[in-house]
Amino acid sequence: MNKKWMIGSLALSLGLMSAGSGALAASLPLSNTGVKSVAVVAPGKEGPVLINNLTVNSVVPLVAHAKALYTYTHRGGSAYMPELFQYNTMEYRFLSSDLGTKQKLLSYIKRAYTHKAAAYYVQNQFLEYKGRMAQVNADMGDSLQYEKAKARMVSKTTTSAVFELTVPYPEGQGPTETVVVELKKVNGYWRIDTSPDILF
Repeated sequence: MNKKWMIGSLALSLGLMSAGSGALAASLPLSNTGVKSVAVVAPGKEGPVLINNLTVNSVVPLVAHAKALYTYTHRGGSAYMPELFQYNTMEYRFLSSDLGTKQKLLSYIKRAYTHKAAAYYVQNQFLEYKGRMAQVNADMGDSLQYEKAKARMVSKTTTSAVFELTVPYPEGQGPTETVVVELKKVNGYWRIDTSPDILF
């Protein structure tokens, strides 16, 4: 029996995979952290972290998730060898097809960010060229470990919040950094209200 087929059948029988999407999903039990569910799929395709009760414990997974979305878009998506072109004396690369239009890119970013933050990021970091989304062909980023951050609540109302995160680098690469995160509640769930290129 084909090994891939056996694994797929096992995952389906255990309820880990939807037959239509092929994406693995894991549900976390409801707890005082306010984390309802997390979709676990291929890198860069993370589903939204549905947090309706924002605490020092639940803000860290949301920020780590937001960083993963930013990293994926900032590297141009899934294209291993992106299609390059010259524009205004600079080299650009087209984004992979899953992020290839402005609507797809915005929808992807809005999994963790408010519309305002997502729109600012798309407007300032990407170029719409011949109906496709592109970005300057460069790699940047930091190695801060947001999943290991410690959070402190600065302020919180029913619709907005500010947290201060102390974020470590990998061991031996430097001291911790302090990052201030602003959030707003959108349709019952918390989203980051700062453009990812400013936050990260």
